[in-house]
Amino acid sequence: MTYAATAGWLRGRLWIGWPVGAVAWVVWFGSLAYGGWATHRPVDAEGTPVGVDHVAFYSAARLIRDGQPARMYDYSFLSSYQGSLLGWDWEMLVAYRNPPFYALLYLPTAGLPFVASLLVWTAIGLGLLTAAVWWLRPERPARTLAWSLTFYPVFAAVSFGQNSLLSLGVFAGIYRLLAGGRPFTAGLVSGLLWYKPQLLLGLFVWWGLAPRRNAMCWAGLAVTGMVLAAVSWLVLPDASWAFVETLRSNVGYSGERGWNKQSPRAFWTLLFPEADTGIVWSLTAACALAGIAAAWRVARRTGAPLAVMFPVAVFLSLWLSPHTLVYEWALLVPAAVVLWERHPARRDAWLCLFAIAWVVLAVSTPLAKVQIDYVQPPAVIQVAVPVMAAVGLLVMRELARADRTG
Repeated sequence: MTYAATAGWLRGRLWIGWPVGAVAWVVWFGSLAYGGWATHRPVDAEGTPVGVDHVAFYSAARLIRDGQPARMYDYSFLSSYQGSLLGWDWEMLVAYRNPPFYALLYLPTAGLPFVASLLVWTAIGLGLLTAAVWWLRPERPARTLAWSLTFYPVFAAVSFGQNSLLSLGVFAGIYRLLAGGRPFTAGLVSGLLWYKPQLLLGLFVWWGLAPRRNAMCWAGLAVTGMVLAAVSWLVLPDASWAFVETLRSNVGYSGERGWNKQSPRAFWTLLFPEADTGIVWSLTAACALAGIAAAWRVARRTGAPLAVMFPVAVFLSLWLSPHTLVYEWALLVPAAVVLWERHPARRDAWLCLFAIAWVVLAVSTPLAKVQIDYVQPPAVIQVAVPVMAAVGLLVMRELARADRTG
């Protein structure tokens, strides 16, 4: 079937996405109601704290508040410390792996109980998602926002207590500033992503393909990086030394639960669990080079306009990162809005490809979890990775064609 025929079939059935997209939210709220809320413990039906990943940011800020900032990277200490913050025995560790300056952002809520801090930051994240949609100026912003909430990675960012919606807001801000002809300010804003520097990789490729044209972006990025580094070393010198000392182990960290991982590195690790680390990294590097080559081809054929390269850069930031987890794919929301609004002639293709991404990112995580926890095969297939690779390449092909055919 062609894109046009498939899109025509999909349009009459898009209403199905609303109840299906709501399922994750309903199940989550139900799990919380069945879990600890009835007994005043903020856990779900499996005993996992609500917004569990927020524990990492909250505990790091509390350590600063308590005068022990260097211990935010002392993982042997953190497990018991985080349990004390939650108010019950906590046998897991939610490690803080961001640079020290990022923990300062959570100081205003560090004096609140954990759940109150989580609720504040959840509201901030959803507010940034709303602002991001507004900044991108879609034709129907309310509908765009509603559809974004049905996207499983957005749900995952909220339910896990993650910070992906902050990154999403930064990417949307970068686009708006570049569209307004303010490259230096866009670079300054992009520098906020130094808190999770792997998300800058797509911007590095995009701006590196035309370094002179994007010189002001590079300058702004460097300025923000220097300011944040200065803040870390001046305000949190002991934590900054601890961050440097643990940097190697943090970069090579692979301890996340495998079913949540959605990166080429995770794909090869799960597929070849007994393979040498060098082989896994070689395969990962090959995937990265293929993505960069595809981006270079699009830039060469189109002249690298903003509405083409911004979605490409967002995809590459996720594709090139060795630590992309399911909630970080929420960053596709601003990329999808730009594709839909700035390339309307390709909407049949976008609808088909968006539907594929929407479905595969919803089912891939539970499928991987079932394989790991119950089937326990010798090799686990994380289906989202090859499917999203195909989606990314097809999007880039359409972008190259759109420049030539309108």
